[in-house]
Amino acid sequence: MPQPKVPPSERINSSFKHLASISPELHSAAKELSKTIDELNAELEPLWLRVPAWHTIARGEDQNGNYWNRAIGYAWVGNAWTIALRTGSGNEHADVHDEEVWAFSKAPRWLIIESIAKLPDLFDTLAERVKDTTQKLKARNEQAKELVAAVRAAAAEISAMKASTEEAEKAL
Repeated sequence: MPQPKVPPSERINSSFKHLASISPELHSAAKELSKTIDELNAELEPLWLRVPAWHTIARGEDQNGNYWNRAIGYAWVGNAWTIALRTGSGNEHADVHDEEVWAFSKAPRWLIIESIAKLPDLFDTLAERVKDTTQKLKARNEQAKELVAAVRAAAAEISAMKASTEEAEKAL
């Protein structure tokens, strides 16, 4: 026997009431997970890394150059370094690119769920980026020291030229 058709207004009324009754549990679960990620952020904060790193969660591309990607990262979002989530899409041939970045707790819930398993990969990627950045900073410091030495030599030459010009003027 066929089910009687329920009018759309009754269906939406019933569904809305159901959503209202189950949404507190959704918010509670999301808040707990965000709190746990905040604990990770709190452990990272005193390290003063200030090095962004991203690890791909998933990506794809078709034969026409259309692509999409999702990643978990550690980045400057808003006003803090934080664990973050990013989506991107576009077309390589048309030079069309779209990207959205969220602090972890502000991201869409489906992306939050998908990203958790990739946290260990993010930490590995972050460690690699920190090691690489450290080596580059050391190399740049050596380069900067050479530039400072060149400026000091130029300043000494200018000072010596000034002194000899002043002495020559006094002799006149």
